[in-house]
Amino acid sequence: MSKKIILNVFILMCFAFAKAQLGFCGGVTGDPIFSEDFGTGITNGPALPAGVTSYNFLNFAPNDGEYTITASTAQRPGWFVTGDHTGNGNGKMLLVNASFNPGLFYRTPISGLCENTPYEFSAWVLNILRGGAANACAGNEVPIQVRFEIWDATDTTILATGSMTPQFATPSPNWVQYGLTFTTTTGQNGVILKMINQGAGGCGNDLAIDDIAFRTCGDATSVATPAGNTTVLQCETDMPQSYTLTASTTTSVFATPVYQWQISTDGVNFTDIAGATTATYTTGVLSSSTFYRVKVAEDAVNLTNTQCVNFSDPWEFRREIVNAPVAVNSRVVVCDRAPGTLEVTVGTGETAAWFNTPTGGTALASGTTFMTSVAGTYYAEAINTASNCRSASRTAIVFAQDGVPQVTSADFEICPDDMQVLDVGFSGGTYLWNTGETTQTITVSTSGTFTCVVTNAAGCDATATFNVTLIELPIIASIDAIGDELTITTVNTGNFSYSIDGFNYQSSPVFNINGLLQITVRVRNNDGCGPVRQQFSRIQIPLFFTPNNDGFHDRWEIYGIEEFPGSRLEIYDRHGKLLQFSTDAITGWDGIYNNQPLPSSDYWYRLYYKDEIIAGHFTLKR
Repeated sequence: MSKKIILNVFILMCFAFAKAQLGFCGGVTGDPIFSEDFGTGITNGPALPAGVTSYNFLNFAPNDGEYTITASTAQRPGWFVTGDHTGNGNGKMLLVNASFNPGLFYRTPISGLCENTPYEFSAWVLNILRGGAANACAGNEVPIQVRFEIWDATDTTILATGSMTPQFATPSPNWVQYGLTFTTTTGQNGVILKMINQGAGGCGNDLAIDDIAFRTCGDATSVATPAGNTTVLQCETDMPQSYTLTASTTTSVFATPVYQWQISTDGVNFTDIAGATTATYTTGVLSSSTFYRVKVAEDAVNLTNTQCVNFSDPWEFRREIVNAPVAVNSRVVVCDRAPGTLEVTVGTGETAAWFNTPTGGTALASGTTFMTSVAGTYYAEAINTASNCRSASRTAIVFAQDGVPQVTSADFEICPDDMQVLDVGFSGGTYLWNTGETTQTITVSTSGTFTCVVTNAAGCDATATFNVTLIELPIIASIDAIGDELTITTVNTGNFSYSIDGFNYQSSPVFNINGLLQITVRVRNNDGCGPVRQQFSRIQIPLFFTPNNDGFHDRWEIYGIEEFPGSRLEIYDRHGKLLQFSTDAITGWDGIYNNQPLPSSDYWYRLYYKDEIIAGHFTLKR
C-alpha cells in the first residue's frame, strides 16, 4: 500500500462527533424492510453483483481501489484481527481498501418501500487500521470518511445525504453506526443507496461496512384512557363498562398521521376495527380480556401494509377471574370437642377470607386456614392479592364437634371348639373389624386380638379391642398301673382334675382300681374345658383267633384275666345264641360247640367281674 501524509486538525477536533452530520429516526423504527449483512462463511466472497461497485473484487488482501467480502479483517499486516459487527464468527462484512481518488464505491437500489413514509437508513462502519503504538501509518494515516446518499429511484433527485466525521484508527476495533432519515413521496416505492469515499488513498483509509438496513420511521404512539391508564383491570364481580381510548405521541415524525384501531383477544393476533380511524376510540361494553392497539401511518394508503405503519403498544383490558377456593376437607369434625382448623387451597398470588354467610357479611379472618371452636358452616372466598379481585362464589365447609363413641373392650378365655360373641356395645354406628366384618357383633372360635373401629353419625370413631385366649386342654401322656394303683401323667401342667368314673373328680392323678378291669380316664381343666378321655385296660382281649392247630392263636383267651379270679365269661353267636358259659374266664374258648367246630364269623362276648361288665366281639378265622 502506498502512503500519503494528510494532516487535518479539523478532522481531529471533530472525531468525537462522528454522527453529527447524520441522523437517526426521532421516533420509533419498524422491522428492516431491506438489510444487507453480506452473508456467512469461512472463505472470502462472493463478489458483489454487477453495478454495485466500481472497485475490483479480490478474494484476499485487497489493494487500493479493491474490496473483498470476508468474515475476518485480518487480510493485511497492520489491520485488526476481528470479525463482523455482530460478533458472529462466520458472519461476513464488506472490506474496502479505498481508492486513491475519492468517489463512489457502493451503489444499490432499494425497492419495496411505502410512499409518503419516513424511513431510516443505517450502516455500521469500522476503521480496520490498528491504531495506537501498532499503527503502521504513524503520523501519515489517512482517516476513513464516507458520505451516504439516498436518491430517488430515477437517480435524479437526492432525498438525503450526510458524511461521517473522518475517523482515525483506534487501539481496539470500534464499530460505529451511522444513519440518515428521508421521506418517500407519493408514488415512490424505491430509492438508491450510494456510499462515497471522501478520503484520498494512501496509508490508511481502509474500512469495513456491515449490517446495512432500511426501516420505517414513525411516531412512538401510546394508547391510554383519559386517566392515563394503559391497562385496566376489572374484577369478575364488577359491572362491565366501556372505555374511551386516545392515541398520543411523544414525537412528531408524521406530519399528518392517519390511524387504524385494532382489536385482539390474545395480545398477539390483531384485526382491524371497521371505521375506527381517528385518534380516539370508544370500546363496547367489555366483559372479557381484550387488547386494543392503533397502527399509524403518514398516508392512509399505507394502513393496509404492515411494513408501512407503526404500531402502538397494546392497551389491555383484563377481566380478572378468581376461582373459588378448594376445600381440603368439606366437612371437618373434631371429636374431643376442641377447636378445629378449616383449610382451603387457592391459586398462585391469592389468599382467602372467611365468613359465616354464603354472601355478604364481615370477614372473620384471612388466610388459607381458619381455626374455630364454634360448630357451624363457614365460607371461604379467594382474593387476588395484587388486584384485590375476589371469587364470585364462596366455598362452604362444615365444622362439627362431637364425642367419640363409647365402646366396650374385653378379654375372653374360651375352650377349644367353643364360640365367643364379641360385642362393641355401641349401636347405630358403622363398624369395621380387623377381620373385615361390618356388624356390631361377631362370633369367633380362635385366639387372637380382635379390633373394631366404631364410627358414629358425626364421623367420630373409637376402637374396641378384644383379646381372646384359647384355654389349653390337658394332654394325657401316660396311664400306668402298679397293682391296684393307677397314675395319670399329663404332658402339660395346669389347673387340672381327674376322674375314672366320669362323676367324681379329684385333684390327685392317683386312683385305687381294685376290682376294675377297664377304666376310662378323664382329665379336665378346672376353668370348665374338657374333659379329655382315654381308656385304660388291665387285660387284653384279642380281636380274633385261628383254631387250626398250628400252635398260634388256636384258642381265644383273655390275657391277664388270671389276675382277676372269679371272673365269668359268656360267648354268643351273632344271633344271640349262648355258645359257652364259663365261671372261670381263664379257660377261654376253642371255637367248638356241641363237639362241632363253628364256622368263621364274628362272635360276641360278655365278661363279668364283680360289678363290672365288659362286652364286645371278636372274629373266628379258619
